[in-house]
Amino acid sequence: MRGISLRRPSPAMVIACVALAVALGGTSYATVLQVPRSSVGTTQLKTGAVTTKKLASNAVTAAKVRNGSLLKADFGPGQLPAGPTGPQGPAGPAGAPGLSAVERVEASSPNNSTTPKVVHIACPAGKRLVGGGARVNGGSPKVALWASFPDNDNIYRANATETDAFVPSWSLTVYAICAVTS
Repeated sequence: MRGISLRRPSPAMVIACVALAVALGGTSYATVLQVPRSSVGTTQLKTGAVTTKKLASNAVTAAKVRNGSLLKADFGPGQLPAGPTGPQGPAGPAGAPGLSAVERVEASSPNNSTTPKVVHIACPAGKRLVGGGARVNGGSPKVALWASFPDNDNIYRANATETDAFVPSWSLTVYAICAVTS
């Protein structure tokens, strides 16, 4: 089997190829350079042909932006002037009575294995109960808090009990939020 032998192209072939490349490329190069001013418009441009990267610096000025075409999102903070103050709206409903001199008070049971434990705390004189709660200290999860409630306008109460036969020492803390109400 004979291999294909490659020969060098003749000088005439090289000159012919170069002449062809110049003839084809030169025409298109000349066409681009001789485009008349303002001859390319929106109908000649493909969709998406003009991108931000292709625009020269400061190519788009305020005079070239159509009025009303920009949105609030097109501006940075503080770039738009504030409009005039609008009319005042109607008054809202009256709020809850004011609170002052808010205080948290708490009481804890002894830290032992006695069950059940009942603890209550009263607000100081001149103040009313506005909230409260309780927590079990230690013994968890074998101790259950089974009641936590305001007993009246001035006392918060809680009860807890062991749920297992053997629970190490634990305590119950009750707290009340007290305030002077108007």
